[in-house]
Amino acid sequence: MKKGISTNPKVLLCTTYRRFPRDYTTIANAPRRVSPGLRFIKQNVPEVEILEYPRWNQYAAKLREGWDVVGFSFYQNEIDQIGKMAAEARSQGVRELWAGNYGALDYSIPSLVDRVFIGPAEDDVAQVFGYRVRQEDIQHPVMMAQYSVIPGIRTLTLGLLYTAHGCPYSCSFCQTPVFDSNRFTINLESIERVLRYYKKHGVAYLFPMDEIFGIYPKFTDELTRMFARYKFRWWAQSRASLFMHNLDTWHERGLRIPSVGVESMIQGSLDGINKRQKTDEILEFCRRTREKKGMFRISYSMIGHENLNAEQTLEDASLLRKADFDAHAVSVITPFPKTPLWNKLSASNAIFDRKFSHYKLRHLVWNHPHISPAEMRYLLIYIESRLNSTFKFIHKGISRFLWGGLRQDGPVIIWRSLLKGPVAAAFVDDRKQVFF
Repeated sequence: MKKGISTNPKVLLCTTYRRFPRDYTTIANAPRRVSPGLRFIKQNVPEVEILEYPRWNQYAAKLREGWDVVGFSFYQNEIDQIGKMAAEARSQGVRELWAGNYGALDYSIPSLVDRVFIGPAEDDVAQVFGYRVRQEDIQHPVMMAQYSVIPGIRTLTLGLLYTAHGCPYSCSFCQTPVFDSNRFTINLESIERVLRYYKKHGVAYLFPMDEIFGIYPKFTDELTRMFARYKFRWWAQSRASLFMHNLDTWHERGLRIPSVGVESMIQGSLDGINKRQKTDEILEFCRRTREKKGMFRISYSMIGHENLNAEQTLEDASLLRKADFDAHAVSVITPFPKTPLWNKLSASNAIFDRKFSHYKLRHLVWNHPHISPAEMRYLLIYIESRLNSTFKFIHKGISRFLWGGLRQDGPVIIWRSLLKGPVAAAFVDDRKQVFF
């Protein structure tokens, strides 16, 4: 702490502000209205106060309450807004500013704030108040999100979980190995406490947001048994190889929405980003999950691979379409600070666009050898429309999920997904802060 700041300071931690009431980033038709990182800190360091996605006037009013420290949790594309928030905090006499989350990896941040937190910060923040929080003692908070099949209409409430930190892989575009380098799991007792809360409030579906679900076999076995005991259905993101190894068990224990970081269906492109994944694994995943009743499969892919021109990028998308996922999320390969991709492109002065708002996986910000930014924008829009046709989504995806689920689970799928889910979603306030 800076000299002169109290040994028991008033600390406010906040996200970026909203410009208008519904200005939330939407991820897979679920608006990001809560901050998992801030919720974890508040659950484990109750002395702090958190402010999630306020309007500007709410943020400015909160500052007037007087704070020794104001901290910001943000992503790369939000840095301009955080700069404005930092200036306002300084003008109101805040003596120390902090920065955390993936945006804090940017090289400009140390000049903007007084302290930068990289990775989970429960213990670091607790030390400000004179105590420690060991990794094995970190408690899981309540976090929920409203999911919509049709954007804007609440379909169900997802119970969010973050059960394991870190990733053993080192894909060239990913910041996780730098940001979350210390790998560990969250204790199961605190997770079960949250599951009981979700169950009590009508939540039927869980979304573990782990970078790669299942990398800790013994822990994951206990966790999925717990999911099954409380009769949850769940969504998880992992690698095709891990899904295939555990598919029968996980499906029996409630897995219904597996999502895979495919990135590309051309092996040379996967090798170029150090994905350590084979296209044959993706095809085998699709074949085996197709046989499982009630599953809705999501792919995450990227365009902008260095070895592909526009025609080859369209061919890659065509191969992905044939793989027969039910829904697709497509992004443009983007170099983020401290990744191997950033280091490589920076060394050759290939990054021409440093505008923070463009770092949201929708813009080409570096000199691609074959494709211009305008062409990449066209490819993104065209490929998204080809992969996510309304007919395929409704006819194949939803029918697989509902009618396959009916054959697998019986009439309970109608109650869970068409009746209980929407009713519970209408009454659940996902923004409400609940701590134990």
